[in-house]
Amino acid sequence: MTLEEQFFRLIKTLQLIEREPGEWDAAALEVEFNVGHATVERDIRILRQWGTIERKKGCFVVKDMKFMPRNFTSSETLALVLAGSMIASRIEMPPSDSLRSAMKKIDSVLPEQVDTMIRRMQKRFSIGVDLVRECNSEILNSISKAVSSHRTVEISYYVPGRNEITRRKVDPYGLTFRFGTWYVIGYCHLRDGVRTFAVDRVKSLKTTQKRFVYPGDFHLEEYLERGWRLQANAEPEHIVLRFSPAIAPLIMECKFHPHQKLTLQDDGAALFEVTVAGVDEIKHWVLGYGDKVEVIGPQSLRDSVAATARNMAAVYS
Repeated sequence: MTLEEQFFRLIKTLQLIEREPGEWDAAALEVEFNVGHATVERDIRILRQWGTIERKKGCFVVKDMKFMPRNFTSSETLALVLAGSMIASRIEMPPSDSLRSAMKKIDSVLPEQVDTMIRRMQKRFSIGVDLVRECNSEILNSISKAVSSHRTVEISYYVPGRNEITRRKVDPYGLTFRFGTWYVIGYCHLRDGVRTFAVDRVKSLKTTQKRFVYPGDFHLEEYLERGWRLQANAEPEHIVLRFSPAIAPLIMECKFHPHQKLTLQDDGAALFEVTVAGVDEIKHWVLGYGDKVEVIGPQSLRDSVAATARNMAAVYS
């Protein structure tokens, strides 16, 4: 076991027993981290060096912790407050109630000079990320807690394509913010596979007492990298695009996908290649470049873009 693994386990243990006081005993933590009883007890002794952790009916309860450093410099405080305020106001970062309370605590101890600097700098920074589709903050917070505690949730979910509401049990693996809204990725018991759900379409949610085992071979970022933006469970397609010389210099400077390949052609055009799940998402991105890009392959994407272009021409004819 490395020092990094032990540190991660300590932080995760503290998060679990803080968020669910009286729910975690030594046996549950042994299963969660796949370690022995002696390891769990040692972790608790280490954490008690920074605060008070009580045991009630065998389960742990955090009473007081002094784990976070208090000697932030002015620059560190400025960075934290700017990042926190922008995230809180722009995208409802879960758990939003915890973020807001943390920001209030930081604000209450700021020296007047630092506080004035922060107010001034907040007016001089802008991040172009907004919550386009609002979701229920209580549902978002509940999902966030279920992700952390490995709890299965029961949801009623609106499917717009069929205009119906379905009930599902989902093991939430993680959350991602894409296209101006929050999505939860997890194992859907109804479909027997990993699926993606828009949080704003979750009409009701109940967190169950059932704990799921997070699959050791699942990594959220790697899963999302299979697709262009969000779609990740379709068949992989190798995309080849040719950007005209007029826009090639801009394309060559950009990284649109972690696995992309860019090649500058002799005529000044840029050849873009990437393998992603499905073609639906990347099609909309391609259309945004109009006549400055040509789909070389696959044929299905080329035909779909051509058909859309003809339909657009008919609208404006």
